Amino acid sequence: MDKESIRGLLQPGERLLWEGAPERGIRLQRSDWYTIPFSLVWCGMLCIIIGPQIRIASVLPLMGLIYVPFILAGLYLLAGRFFFRAYRLSGMRYAVTDKRAIIVNRRETVSLLYRQIPMLQKEIRRSGVGTIWFQRPTYYGSGSHRRHIPGVGFEEIADAEKVYRLLESQMLNRE
Repeated sequence: MDKESIRGLLQPGERLLWEGAPERGIRLQRSDWYTIPFSLVWCGMLCIIIGPQIRIASVLPLMGLIYVPFILAGLYLLAGRFFFRAYRLSGMRYAVTDKRAIIVNRRETVSLLYRQIPMLQKEIRRSGVGTIWFQRPTYYGSGSHRRHIPGVGFEEIADAEKVYRLLESQMLNRE
């Protein structure tokens, strides 16, 4: 998505105040302080369990297939999720106009009028890179019926404080 395609989304008379994209690369999040140790324990347990089974698997090759989903889950938790998130963010573009906030990814465009935004929350690191949430990621339900609702926001943007203040002023002007 290039700058011209963001401009193509603007309505007549709408002014573009800011546009940007997530910072490139792999970045740690707060949740990683819990997920990384868990993934290390998961993979360690797999090594302990699967190690002795390798001899059996050489005799009965189909027995090894039982462990494949667990190995794949461990690899995703350990490293794959970082690459998946970097790929997902690489296709994102963001814009702030005088009427709305716009989020564009590879498959969809989300347009949020300021009066529709339920909250504004920032998470900014010392470097100035941060995330501005309009809706935090949430989970609901219990057990096997537990569902995830992804968050909506400008993720991993440079000058996040400046963009937060811009969004805040636009929201306050709509009251």
